[in-house]
Amino acid sequence: MPSLVASLSVFATLFALTASQQCFGVDGTKLDDTFAPCNPSAKHSGCCATKRSSGADLCLDSGLCMSTRGEFTGMIWQNGCTDSTGKDVACPKMCPINSSGGSSAVITWNVQQCDYGVYCCRASNDRSSCCNNASAPKVTVSSIGALQITSTPLASITLALPSSTPTQIVATAVSTGTPFDTTSAPATNDCTKEKRQTAVVGGTIGGIFGAVIVGLAGALLWLYKMEKRQRKLKEHYEEQFSQTAAYRRTIASTVSLMGSELGEMKSRPADT
Repeated sequence: MPSLVASLSVFATLFALTASQQCFGVDGTKLDDTFAPCNPSAKHSGCCATKRSSGADLCLDSGLCMSTRGEFTGMIWQNGCTDSTGKDVACPKMCPINSSGGSSAVITWNVQQCDYGVYCCRASNDRSSCCNNASAPKVTVSSIGALQITSTPLASITLALPSSTPTQIVATAVSTGTPFDTTSAPATNDCTKEKRQTAVVGGTIGGIFGAVIVGLAGALLWLYKMEKRQRKLKEHYEEQFSQTAAYRRTIASTVSLMGSELGEMKSRPADT
């Protein structure tokens, strides 16, 4: 009899543990079997798609997930928790939770990095940037979590990094025990868009700077030519003035000499 009671107790414990491993989205709906708790030994835990046959998620110690699947590689997600309400302390709460049993259109959140330490939340099916969306949930944190070390063999984790665009993954440990926060690379599309915008801004600034330099060079050349022209005119006028003055002095001297000679001629007695 005692052994039967013990067996029933073990069975009940295993049943309760198994039941607690069901993962729920942020809206409270059940997630499929590809999602599993990141910390299965805990009462509640954040959930990630760690059971995918390829491109399985990597768990962060904050309960968030890092994708390794195709174009989503390096992107951070808040998929849900084993607590259907999402209110347990172990559940990720970077983005809003909703325990309304599926009335929300958002089942999982994609966490987008807008700036260093600044993030916003967008629905998993939303491809537009939420950084400039005033209605999008935003949060400022120093870190959104660190990669969680599990017993999963390293050989079973395949990172399908895009060959055209390198993805940088920076994991930062959280000093406090509060579940939440790591630093992830922005989505590939967002990186491309930001690089394009940076190139446009850089080209515009370079064009303006070049135009200013050309304008200054033109102004200096014009001033140099004007100064040279004025100097030549001055030299010409001075030369003309000096020649005119010498000519006047010569005329004055000649007139004076002629006047003297004329006076002498008048003073001589007339010949008889």
